[in-house]
Amino acid sequence: MTKRRFGNILLAFLAFGAVLLVMYGSSFLISAVSAVAGALLLGPDRADMIYNFMMDNMNLYSFLVYAVAFAMVMLWYYFAVVAPIGTKVYTEESTKRITPVCFGWIALLAFALEHATSLIVAAVAAAAPQAFSNYESMVESSGLSEYSIMWYFATLILPPLVEEIVFRGLILTYLRRAGIGVVLAIGIQAVLFGVYHGNLIQGVYAAILGIVLGYLAIRYNSLVAPMFMHFCFNLFGTLLVDLENRFLTEPVLMMLILQSIPLFVLAIAMIQLRIGEKKKRRV
Repeated sequence: MTKRRFGNILLAFLAFGAVLLVMYGSSFLISAVSAVAGALLLGPDRADMIYNFMMDNMNLYSFLVYAVAFAMVMLWYYFAVVAPIGTKVYTEESTKRITPVCFGWIALLAFALEHATSLIVAAVAAAAPQAFSNYESMVESSGLSEYSIMWYFATLILPPLVEEIVFRGLILTYLRRAGIGVVLAIGIQAVLFGVYHGNLIQGVYAAILGIVLGYLAIRYNSLVAPMFMHFCFNLFGTLLVDLENRFLTEPVLMMLILQSIPLFVLAIAMIQLRIGEKKKRRV
């Protein structure tokens, strides 16, 4: 193995370790600052008030954690990927394959995969009921259903930006620079994406989602496509699911889940066949 190849593989895993360190480190820092601020501003007897406020407002907490991570990964990605080719060239390359029709296929793909996730979760839950119980507890305390402007940024905007820059941007780019094949590189970053989520249930479907997001990043040579897919997946998995559960009957919900497989195949086929993309001009 050459030094160049080894260095790029090392950088890929360094990016993974760095985002974990920043996420957990900033989480700890915010908790510590909240406790200290409470003690200084409100007195020792009420030192936990600001900390408890943060814990009761998880969307604000998540926003702050992801905002810190975004600053770090954006700078890294800029100097590692964008700066070497120039912002103008990077922007042109990242957008030349994508049209409004492509966004439509990606939204359909996200809709299908989100509903297919119900089948994945059910299968994993049957094999590991305790893991499913832990997952349910995590979801209930995460603030994912507390809709607000802060929820919008903490769920739909910052996570897709941060996670796509790290996994489909830095990690996938470094693995490809190391000469690792497309399929294996997509697989490695998808597994790391699953591990990043920190629990079995979410980790399994996040890894599957990571494969699709990696495919889109390679297919369109852009982070725009996986970022949009990630945005749609998070939107459909929170607000849309709540609306469906509130207004649709059990048979209709089951039909939505069952139709997710053919819809997924259709969306992938349309994307792979370049339906709706800009045609190359003949010279």
